[in-house]
Amino acid sequence: MRKVGLRHRAASAVAAIWLSLSAVATGGISHPAIAAVAPCTVQFGMYDTNTPWDPTMTSIRNLDTAIGRHSSIVHWYAQWGDAGSGNFAANQPWMLKAVRNYSSVGVTGSTPLITWEAWGPSPMTVANNTFPLTKIAAGAFDPYIDSWAVGLRTYGAPVLLDFGHEMDGNWYPWGNAVNGNTPAQYVAAFRHVHDRFVAAGATNVQFVWNPNVWNPAGVDQRVFYPGDAYVDWMAIDVYNWGANGGGWASLAQGLTVVQTYARVAGLNAKPMMLAEYASAEPVAGDPAGVTKGQWTIDAAGAMGSQFPRLKAAIWFNQEGSTFALNSSGGSMAGAASAFGGCGSTQPPPPPPPPPPPPPPPSPVPTPVSTPPPSPVPSHAPSPVPSHAPSPVAGHSPSPVAGHSPSPAAAPPTSAGRSPAPSAAPPAGRKSPSATGSPKSAAAATKASPQATRLAAYNSIDPGTTAVMIGGALVVLAFLSWAIQRALGAVFGKRLKKR
Repeated sequence: MRKVGLRHRAASAVAAIWLSLSAVATGGISHPAIAAVAPCTVQFGMYDTNTPWDPTMTSIRNLDTAIGRHSSIVHWYAQWGDAGSGNFAANQPWMLKAVRNYSSVGVTGSTPLITWEAWGPSPMTVANNTFPLTKIAAGAFDPYIDSWAVGLRTYGAPVLLDFGHEMDGNWYPWGNAVNGNTPAQYVAAFRHVHDRFVAAGATNVQFVWNPNVWNPAGVDQRVFYPGDAYVDWMAIDVYNWGANGGGWASLAQGLTVVQTYARVAGLNAKPMMLAEYASAEPVAGDPAGVTKGQWTIDAAGAMGSQFPRLKAAIWFNQEGSTFALNSSGGSMAGAASAFGGCGSTQPPPPPPPPPPPPPPPSPVPTPVSTPPPSPVPSHAPSPVPSHAPSPVAGHSPSPVAGHSPSPAAAPPTSAGRSPAPSAAPPAGRKSPSATGSPKSAAAATKASPQATRLAAYNSIDPGTTAVMIGGALVVLAFLSWAIQRALGAVFGKRLKKR
């Protein structure tokens, strides 16, 4: 009986050692973690007021860290007539480098998304049409366009360029039916800009075509489409303004109320994104119980279940506004649930091989037809919501130039930037009345379908795993041999005594 007991205890010790070592060896291989509500294949990105004008990228990194998701697309604005953002050589090279090297939550590298606006210098108004569509198409600004094409070609890595966004609205100089603009003129200007980049060999630049989710004239956005040969990505801008403009509505309602998503998706099979989207915090007049955090979770779920063509979503983080991602603890918690946990599943695409150098472009003249401002960089785009809301999802922010720091300076104080978004859109630009909108208050409170949660895995290097397992097996073999020798010695002595 004693021999059996000793053998049982020895076997138990060996088994315990084996299990412990197995746990150590396999513990680092993979372990499940709750992933985002949104599919991890949907790239997460952000416009942030200070980014990339602050070369340390501190503001956006803090947000990424709190959410647990790397902004693989970093968005900013550049106005043609602005000395700080529109003059490529002034600031764009170092900002592009900062974005390319940007790191957060263990991931390095992001793709720039630049909304390129043909207006300025101040005043930034519809009437101050310094870059008419007809003149763009006729080549009047080719030296300026070429300066960007060559600059981005030299940068080399992928860049998303969003020219003439929200062209279906009436809040920009290039907008529909303002300054005599027609869809045909917009299409001609877009194609001409694209062709100048092709002529410069800027094959790393991907063109984004970006209508708004709604426009006051009810124009079908498809009439502004330049054609498949001129577009790489298709985008939509959509906001939930709540009671301050149009009524509270989910992302799904915003994209479907006038069939904007279906219209755009039906044009081709190209990837789609939300180039700008956000929700306001609820206020008096919004449906009882709605929250910004839940709106974000529902939006993320809808991306997977209802809008599978969406491959990227860029949050409009206007610092200090109701649209800021960190406008409340609930908003940040919702964003973490919606997008956190995906790790590095969506790194930015690798840079393409450098294209052959084209003939040098003509010297770059001033980009505006009026006397330019001081050549010292002084303005950074600071988008401010100001134009008409969607009937359900609210209106789109209208970028307005503000002050920027020098490349080495800290971000300016709020006093140096454009004012924060007003609580309500300007008079005369509100959405149709509730009776003209297909949504109802009951529908507004209905949560969007959520996508099935994914299981993310945190992995270690396969070579490291092999070494750990091999080492564990060696230790196990040695311990097994030592225990057997010890037991043999004990049993041998007892047999000799008998």
